[in-house]
Amino acid sequence: MRARLLTAALKLFGEHGYEGTTIDHIAAEADVARQTVLNHYPHKRDFLREWGRDRRDQLLTVVDSDEPARTRLHRYFAALAAMNERERTLTRMLHVSLRHDEVVATQHPVPDATIDAIRQGQERGELKAGLPPRTVAEVVTAIYGDTLRRWLAGDAPPFDLAGALAERLDLLLDGLTAPKDS
Repeated sequence: MRARLLTAALKLFGEHGYEGTTIDHIAAEADVARQTVLNHYPHKRDFLREWGRDRRDQLLTVVDSDEPARTRLHRYFAALAAMNERERTLTRMLHVSLRHDEVVATQHPVPDATIDAIRQGQERGELKAGLPPRTVAEVVTAIYGDTLRRWLAGDAPPFDLAGALAERLDLLLDGLTAPKDS
């Protein structure tokens, strides 16, 4: 039922905008009573949180903890780009509708998978040691967030999101790569 309600809500958000969609609209789209919606999603913003959680859960399936840090992070960024390209209109509308604290709540500013990739990359000698993994992960996440915001800014995508994310990630990782022993 939760998935059915979320699907209905996201469809309506994409068609009518977040503000233009009511709980009653969602109930009608899902063909359920208003109270059924409220039992599963007491507040309209709960749909946004669930949308963010679903996207994070999808990301967990694309990375392999045995891969090198660079590979893991590139897979992560490629998966994010694919999600955003697939749902660009919805992503754009929801980003505009969210307050800053809700963006943080729906997208976890520093995903654990990113911190883990950095930490393991340092432990394996792939990345420079001595830098706090969370801080490095915050920079990686900031690159994603800034690139996504600029990509969502216009009506049409102004650049290739996947390519831009890969380019920026490489720029950062090249500066973090542990020097090879000669």
